[in-house]
Amino acid sequence: MHAKLIVSCIVLMGVNMLLYAGGGKNTMPAATPVVPVEAVDFSGWYIGAGLVRAKLSACENSCIYEDVTYGLMIRGGYDFNRYIGIEGRYIYTSLGKGPLGGTPLMHAGIFLKPQLSIGERINLYGLLGYGYTKNLGNGGRLNYFDDGWGFSTGVGLEYRFSDKKSTDVRKQNNDTTRAEWRLFVEYQRLLVKSGVPDMYIVSFGVRRHF
Repeated sequence: MHAKLIVSCIVLMGVNMLLYAGGGKNTMPAATPVVPVEAVDFSGWYIGAGLVRAKLSACENSCIYEDVTYGLMIRGGYDFNRYIGIEGRYIYTSLGKGPLGGTPLMHAGIFLKPQLSIGERINLYGLLGYGYTKNLGNGGRLNYFDDGWGFSTGVGLEYRFSDKKSTDVRKQNNDTTRAEWRLFVEYQRLLVKSGVPDMYIVSFGVRRHF
């Protein structure tokens, strides 16, 4: 009698051990820890500023005239994705003007901006847009050009020198900023139109990508 009771207890203990060890049909598999994927935040808004060298050249009475002035640019826009964006800009040049040359210019326009990433830090982009250009001179030799509306084109290169931060990294560092800084250099023809002087700028500066 005692032997049967001991055998029964051993059998019950073995069944319980099998159930707790995962041998039963109703047991739940052990949960596998999920490793979060580091997602980088992206915001398309940006603003930038830069220094400008503007050149205006024309041929008058079989003579070629060239005027150079220096000034500032303000630009801002939105990148819909890494391939296309839209941008508005304002340019004003007055440094270097004089009574016989150095025609100061003002330009404002809006542009479609196709772009292409080269590696992880370099971005090549184009400018295709429409704008308004005005001669701000008062007595310069090229003042026969007053102002005009027309197409404007350009090309630029950007270099990103700050790393984007993932959501997890910012939470750990209690950092709520997600700004990204880029240096840029570019060439732009201000007014693509017949019957007006050639006007273009070379500029460089920095932009802040939010």
